[in-house]
Amino acid sequence: MKSHSFGTLPPVSTLTLGGGGLGMLWGPTTFDECVATVHAAVAGGINLLDLAPRYGDGKAEEVVGEAFAGHLPAGVR
Repeated sequence: MKSHSFGTLPPVSTLTLGGGGLGMLWGPTTFDECVATVHAAVAGGINLLDLAPRYGDGKAEEVVGEAFAGHLPAGVR
């Protein structure tokens, strides 16, 4: 995965994972599908997760917390 400068952050992946889908804003999905999506994204080299409390009233953050047992892998922002 290519990476680029992004403001003051260390280099970030060209692709990011948006939290709207994780927060189930774009339609129904299961919590397990969301967790699997996060795992696949990070395994594929994505290191920037775009999360906001507004994405499903905090559901996106819950998904990421569950996916990584409350601790982001090194390099993931």
